[in-house]
Amino acid sequence: MATLADIAREVGVSNKTVSLTLRGKRCSSEETAKRIYEVAERTGYLEKYATRASNLEQFAFIGFIADHVATSPYSVELLRGAQAEALQHGRILLVGSLETDTQNLVGICRMFRAYKAAGYIYASRYRQYINHSDAFGQESVVYMNCTPVNARGKIILPDDEEGGFLQASHLLELGHRKIAVISLPHEDPATSLRLKGISKAMAKQGLSLSSDMCHLGVSGYFDVGETYIAYDKAKEVLSASDRPSAIICGNDRVAMMVMNAALDLGLRIPDDLSVIGFDDFKTISEHVRPQLTTVRLPYYEMGRRAVSEIVLGENESSFVSLIRCELIRRNSCAPHPV
Repeated sequence: MATLADIAREVGVSNKTVSLTLRGKRCSSEETAKRIYEVAERTGYLEKYATRASNLEQFAFIGFIADHVATSPYSVELLRGAQAEALQHGRILLVGSLETDTQNLVGICRMFRAYKAAGYIYASRYRQYINHSDAFGQESVVYMNCTPVNARGKIILPDDEEGGFLQASHLLELGHRKIAVISLPHEDPATSLRLKGISKAMAKQGLSLSSDMCHLGVSGYFDVGETYIAYDKAKEVLSASDRPSAIICGNDRVAMMVMNAALDLGLRIPDDLSVIGFDDFKTISEHVRPQLTTVRLPYYEMGRRAVSEIVLGENESSFVSLIRCELIRRNSCAPHPV
């Protein structure tokens, strides 16, 4: 039996275009729409889709479970993206916030079941492993920015390895070779992936990322309490006789501390030191001076993709989808002086 992806591939359009066309939405030319219906009917997909769509349209609600996502400035884009996609499909998000009390999860799921939610999204404010899958029962769940422990599921994550690759590649293209890294804690799953991406970018230039180039900018970890030590570490690194010409930072907050340390040492950014962050937390990245070059986490797109998977997705029981990060060029990086 053909799948939605098979139809899209044969017609030469996106999965979303096929699904919206079959639901009567005007999203393609008349000729393309006709071609979609012809292929769907010939392959037997149209009959299957009509049955599935009639069942789904009974459920106007999608459950969105958040641990601080709704109030965290770092990750509110997850919710914004999900809301935008839900409105496009005429669906309503039911938002349940766990805050610090994960015991509310069972009650939130009970409420979602009462509203006959078509599926659930579990969104985390930072990339982590979670162990709450037992509360969801047989419902369709999309895990966003997190990975369930001892459970299969549909998982949507930022491509942190590519993000690290983008950070290092940008500095290397500017001619920097003596590059330091001030990272997030190693307990953060994103840290090792970003370091892997940095190493890959450097290897392409015949360079290697040695341990003495890498420094922790945070002591402790989010769940047990963390302390940012990036300012002191940056002053130490930048006071050395062989100081780096550029620093890759674990996030924008670390980058801001690095910039402050450099300025306190009389260094000019980006003339004497290039600094690149991660997240594109606009409260920092757009308001420090000079404005911060950084890698933007694709939170908005992740939110959209999660809702789209519930409304339009196939019946796959599990997959991992990595969403590409984006390099945001501003003014904190400059070519290395020859």
